[in-house]
Amino acid sequence: MNIKWIIRPTTILLMLAVTPAFAWRCDHGFVNTGDAASLVRRKCGQPDFVYNDTGIYRRGHFISIDEHWYYNYGPSHLLQELRFHNGVLQAVDTLGYGFRPVSRRCTPQDIRVGMSAYELAMRCGKPKSKRNRTTRISGAKHSSEKAVIRREEWTYDFGSQYLLQEVTISGGQVQSLGTASRVKHPVKRPR
Repeated sequence: MNIKWIIRPTTILLMLAVTPAFAWRCDHGFVNTGDAASLVRRKCGQPDFVYNDTGIYRRGHFISIDEHWYYNYGPSHLLQELRFHNGVLQAVDTLGYGFRPVSRRCTPQDIRVGMSAYELAMRCGKPKSKRNRTTRISGAKHSSEKAVIRREEWTYDFGSQYLLQEVTISGGQVQSLGTASRVKHPVKRPR
């Protein structure tokens, strides 16, 4: 038996065992779950988009926060979402192929449930308005703490031919879509 047939498969198995299961290769090295956000930023560069999500709120300040970082290297690469809790990388998710900013005008049909907040912002631009909603949940350790889930309501105005589009975002993703009629303010007439 040829020794090459034993050494090559053994080498490949050892290489796979050494590479962490949740590693992602950036421009300047690998990042793994458990890495600090500062190390990830140093190795991967500035994210294309950051979305702040849930957290623990104490005496007017967030003491714990979850963030979603998005890296988009274009349509020939996969879009990466990195999730952090208190500045520590918790997970790396692949969200399908990346994209280039759309040059055509966005329409309500371009928005879909499940798309990331980053993709919505890149495809449709800044919303006309944003409202933050927080929901208190149980689980805070101290009576002065509130565990909250942050939801944002983004409103888009695509022109007079469409109703206003209301988009609810939580966890870095579009959760629901709705419409609102255009309210015309009455004109005050002099008496």
